[in-house]
Amino acid sequence: MRVSVIVPAYNEKKLLPGCLESLKSQSHPCEIVVCDNGSTDGSIKIASKYADKVVVEKRRGALFALNTGLQNASGDLLAITGADCIVPPDWVETFVKQFGKHDVIGCYGPVDPLEDRHGRYFSLMNYAEKACIRLGLWFVIQGANFMVRKEIMEKAGYFDPSVEVFEENGMFRKIKKLGKVRFVSKNPIKASTRRVDECGKLHLILFGLRQMLSLTVSRRTDTSRFKVVRQC
Repeated sequence: MRVSVIVPAYNEKKLLPGCLESLKSQSHPCEIVVCDNGSTDGSIKIASKYADKVVVEKRRGALFALNTGLQNASGDLLAITGADCIVPPDWVETFVKQFGKHDVIGCYGPVDPLEDRHGRYFSLMNYAEKACIRLGLWFVIQGANFMVRKEIMEKAGYFDPSVEVFEENGMFRKIKKLGKVRFVSKNPIKASTRRVDECGKLHLILFGLRQMLSLTVSRRTDTSRFKVVRQC
């Protein structure tokens, strides 16, 4: 099966090279699609050195960049990771093996800290995700470590513009009835801790709970208290 990996990027010149180098080193071949979200720091030039496709989405927001990247991908399986993430060499291969059964429509895995801090917080989030998938709950999923069948993404209508943050959870809500989604605990990636550094663990937990409640009640979330975090 052909695989495309979509990477949304906004002013990521510091971390983007590491992400794309890890994707270029995959044991299973993949198409790398970077969707630049209006960067002004030269990220698009960096992306052009590594990616098979570089597309631009001027509407600001991760969900818009993701949708544009997904719609320009050619793979039968669509994977998503973050520009601030590093994936292991067998990341794509490990996920692809999960799709041997026809009832599996998607899979996702844990996220560990890229820097040497906040390990317990990341472990707690990973545990919560694993528990939720086993209990049949639709929320708590890591969009930066995710793969789905292309036909399922198309059937679901891609990411919902009304779910501005935790857009992956809005997507999970739409696809959960279309087949089985697996949590693959042995396929972790590493992501920057900059969001935790900037906002604090308690704030993120409370913010997440508020947004999940909003998504449950009104099927919406918003970015009003979720500012962009970038390293200089």
